[in-house]
Amino acid sequence: MHNFKWTVSNTLIAISLLFTGLTFVLPGIYKFGMNDIFFNAGMYHYWFLQMFSSQFLHWGIMHLAMNGIFILYFWNVLEWTIGKNKYLTFFISCSIFIWIVLTFLTSANTVWISWFALAVLTYYTLILYSRWNPEYTGWITAIVINIAIWFTPGISFMWHFSGMVFGALFWYISWWGLGKKRNHREL
Repeated sequence: MHNFKWTVSNTLIAISLLFTGLTFVLPGIYKFGMNDIFFNAGMYHYWFLQMFSSQFLHWGIMHLAMNGIFILYFWNVLEWTIGKNKYLTFFISCSIFIWIVLTFLTSANTVWISWFALAVLTYYTLILYSRWNPEYTGWITAIVINIAIWFTPGISFMWHFSGMVFGALFWYISWWGLGKKRNHREL
């Protein structure tokens, strides 16, 4: 077990706690979940705000609590593995990818950073697999469980699937670079 250090992952969790807590006082914040309302209305300043706000909103404390342990563990594992800078690059580029995909492929109002959970699971599983680490099978199990959750009413398939696609794309770009295979230790 690692000694506790404040990480980018822990900062993302803290922001999620703050945003979710604000919904108790300001429930109107939920309209800033990811949807196409502001984009279609030409209110692009709010649309940009949605990219940030939708990631940190949860449908209440129970939703946040159920996901909290998962994100606390899995996100920190990936951050410790690839380093803060690459992790932050991963998060920001994934955020932009998801923001664009959801704007143009769905109109549902979606909240929470679960897309990033699937991106992390997929990316880290591929890192383990490329390093011939047998632990990747446990991570595949976590992915399969998450895929099963997609079919629960009220869960955004596109939101989760897009995160999974991005995790695979980021791994591919990290692994293959500009057309040449890199040393697995560089991942």
